[in-house]
Amino acid sequence: MERFDSYNYSIDTTDYSPVRTSYAQNTRQSTTASMPIVSSSNELLANLSSDLFKRLQPSLRSVFLSAEQYLYMQDDKLDYVYFPETAVVSEFRTLDDGRMVEVSMTGHEGAVGFLPLFCNSRVTNCTQVSQAGSAIRIESEILAKMIRLHPELSIALAPQVDQYVRQISQRSVCNMYHSVKERLCTWLLLAQDRSGKKTMKLTHEQIARILGVYRPSVTCIALEMRKKHLIDYSRGGVSIRDRAKVEQSACTCYTELAHAY
Repeated sequence: MERFDSYNYSIDTTDYSPVRTSYAQNTRQSTTASMPIVSSSNELLANLSSDLFKRLQPSLRSVFLSAEQYLYMQDDKLDYVYFPETAVVSEFRTLDDGRMVEVSMTGHEGAVGFLPLFCNSRVTNCTQVSQAGSAIRIESEILAKMIRLHPELSIALAPQVDQYVRQISQRSVCNMYHSVKERLCTWLLLAQDRSGKKTMKLTHEQIARILGVYRPSVTCIALEMRKKHLIDYSRGGVSIRDRAKVEQSACTCYTELAHAY
């Protein structure tokens, strides 16, 4: 796969087909640790009362989520709810032409896969790991039972529903009205906020899929931003070099989405 490679700035002008992803390319298996969970850097879990966390503790499992790993497919039955720590997870909607567009992003501030617990439905979009890292996992049936038994857990998760809906709405507007460069800058800022990582492992193809655009567009914009010292990239990934200028180049959606959490 093509990476942000400082030694290769060539633009592929022969392949203009929309970026598609085969579900068969990735498994939904996670590396699971059997050690008991004492604490978590996930803000949602960290903000639970000590009594409530202790009730959840026996059912919590630490997992490592690999980059581009699928957690859910559209219409899947929900098996697990994930609380990202250093991982970042993206939710995608598939368009009629086969392209996939990111509609939400979740990192250490929230949870992934909790919404069907409140509306008794299946997964509506596919969910994929955009930044590899750690997460805490719990079986959805266990969490659903805990929500029924302990109303305070439902109260703790309820703001996540509102924030999720706000993010979906804002991203819909962003995807329709803002330029690719604005959206790319906004995404990089949000991804760094949610991962806490200085360097994010990304490829041209990944970002094109996330934004729902053609890969050459991403290559051109990334090269322009690198020349202006806004970002830097190598085989290891991409990093924000001048955050203030990247924020100036981002659309106003960044402020809206950053304040949503």
